[in-house]
Amino acid sequence: MKKLAFLILAHSDPEHFGQLVSALNYECDIFVHIDRKSDISAFQSVVSTHDSVQFLSDRRSVAWAGISMIDAQMALIEAALKHKEKYTHVVFLSGADYPIKNMREIHQRITENPTREFIKFIDMRESPEHYMTQISQVWFKEPLIQTQNKSLKFIDRALRKGLSSLKIKNRWESQIIPYFGSQWCALTVDCCQYLVDYQTKNPWFREMNKYTFSPDEHYIHTIVGQSPFLASSDGVQPFQGRGTWRLANLHLVDPSLAKWYTVADWEAIVSSDRLFVRKVRSKDGKELVERINQELLAQ
Repeated sequence: MKKLAFLILAHSDPEHFGQLVSALNYECDIFVHIDRKSDISAFQSVVSTHDSVQFLSDRRSVAWAGISMIDAQMALIEAALKHKEKYTHVVFLSGADYPIKNMREIHQRITENPTREFIKFIDMRESPEHYMTQISQVWFKEPLIQTQNKSLKFIDRALRKGLSSLKIKNRWESQIIPYFGSQWCALTVDCCQYLVDYQTKNPWFREMNKYTFSPDEHYIHTIVGQSPFLASSDGVQPFQGRGTWRLANLHLVDPSLAKWYTVADWEAIVSSDRLFVRKVRSKDGKELVERINQELLAQ
C-alpha cells in the first residue's frame, strides 16, 4: 500500500505529541523535528513503542517568524526524501495538530491524488499595505545574541525590535512573484525534491528570505508558484483579505489563529470537511482528543 510521510515540527507538550503520533500511526512514517531549546527525551519517551517515528538529530533552535522555521522544515523534507520508502506525499503538521477524520480516510483522500499538491496561495502584491511588508523590509526575528541569560535575552529582544522598527528595505528580486499561504500543506515527493534542488542551486533565494517576516508562510509557496508544480497545485487564489486561515489546505483553523480548540468546539469539528484541527493541547484539550478518538477515528 502507498504510504504517507508526516513531517512534524514540535517544541512543547510531549503528552499531546504522543497522542498525535499514536493517532497518525497508519501506513505512514513520521519524521519529527524538536526545537533544540526543548528536551527531546520527553518527546522520545512518549513514542518509544512506535517504530515508524524518526527524530532528526540535527536540530535547530527555531525562532517564531524566523528563517530557522524554514531550515527545520527543509531538514524534515530531506530526511523523508532520503528514507528507503517512496511516499506519495509528505504532510506537514505541528505538534499541536490532531486528525479529525479516520486515518484510512485521510490516507485515501491524499493518496488517491498522487500528483496533486495540496497547497494554495495568494499573490502578495495584491496586499501592498500588509503582506508585502513581510518581504519588502528587514525583520530581525532570529536572536542576535545567543545566550541563556535572561537579562541578555531581554536586551536582544529590545535590540531586534528597535532594528525592525527602522523598516530597512529588504532586497527582493523583482522577477520573483511572492506568494503567501499556510505552512501546513501536503506535497508530492517530486515537488519536495524540486524544493531541495532549487534551494541548493539558488542559495540567493534563502538569503533573500533570511530577514523576511514568517518565511514559513511564503518561502515554499513562492518556489512552487514559480515551478512546473503550480499546474498541479490548488493554485493562486483570489485575494479576499488578510488571514492565513483563509488559505488552510487540510486544517480547520480558527480565524484568530490563537484559539485552542476544546470539546466545546465539537460541532465545528464534527461538521468540518477538513482532515486535521489546529490547535489542540493537553492543558484543555484532553476531553476533545478522547471524543475524537472514540467518535471519529474509531469509525
